[in-house]
Amino acid sequence: MPSNHESCIIGITGHRALPHGCVPKLAEEIRAFYKDMMEKYSAITVLSPLAEGADMLAAKLALDMGLRLIVPLPMNTQNYREGFSEPAAVGEFDLLLSLADRVFVVQPEETVPPIPQPGFFYRQAGIYVAKNCDILLAVWNGVERETTDGAGTWETIKLARTFGKETRILAPCPTTPPRPL
Repeated sequence: MPSNHESCIIGITGHRALPHGCVPKLAEEIRAFYKDMMEKYSAITVLSPLAEGADMLAAKLALDMGLRLIVPLPMNTQNYREGFSEPAAVGEFDLLLSLADRVFVVQPEETVPPIPQPGFFYRQAGIYVAKNCDILLAVWNGVERETTDGAGTWETIKLARTFGKETRILAPCPTTPPRPL
């Protein structure tokens, strides 16, 4: 067990669509996870690309608990905002950006295709989070869904495991746990 003098970087990945009735219970579980980490580490930084849904929820809760937030964006903020489905999410995104310790656009680690799709850039943010975290907190429904662009929650979990990172899984609706691996 680490001493409480060490620092820890927690990466965030998760589903964009969260069942509305499940958000309060999920928030409780994320807070409990952060509280547990705060008992083990003296300094915690949360890496969240601030995607709509789980990323934003985890980032907001981290800031509420006094944790440091770093935002590795997949693309510039204007283009990223265009992918949000709810106008309220854009406002929350802008607020979280303003409260972050650092915000930057991730430089691709993979060769950029001739005509890149947004998913390519989301994958690059996932690679950055998976590579640079100590622990990946994933809000995941347990469905191992392969994607053509290699982006998404399951893909980021696989990347983190490839990089040898500890992964903690929370179900999007905590009353129904994710399928065991």
